[in-house]
Amino acid sequence: MNQAINPEGWTIGKTATGLNHLNWGMKAGNHVYVAGMLSTDPVDGSIIGVGDIEVQTHRVLDSIKVVLEAAGSSMDHVVMNQIFLRDMNDYHKFNNIYVTYFPNLLPARFCVKLEMVRPEFLVEIATTAVIPA
Repeated sequence: MNQAINPEGWTIGKTATGLNHLNWGMKAGNHVYVAGMLSTDPVDGSIIGVGDIEVQTHRVLDSIKVVLEAAGSSMDHVVMNQIFLRDMNDYHKFNNIYVTYFPNLLPARFCVKLEMVRPEFLVEIATTAVIPA
């Protein structure tokens, strides 16, 4: 049975994108699927770090961490990240922060350039993880 993962206090509904955010994550069996995370405040939907790839990267990865922990997993159990950058010139700044969130084992990933839903967003990450037995 699938289970929605919505950390306590986080808004489900209209976000800074103006779109309805259905769930922050989904648990299916021993897998957790984290929605594409943008650099928004998960409570009020405001955009964090406009124009700053480093601030946005931290915000996105911190949000992923919270959703994973709410599902009974952690960053140590991430198996795949799908990474979208607005500007590939930000790749090295992004990557320098990214690797610090996975000190034990870097998960599989891909990184592509993508025009985001709003120009203020510089990075988006969708994550798949397992829940340890």
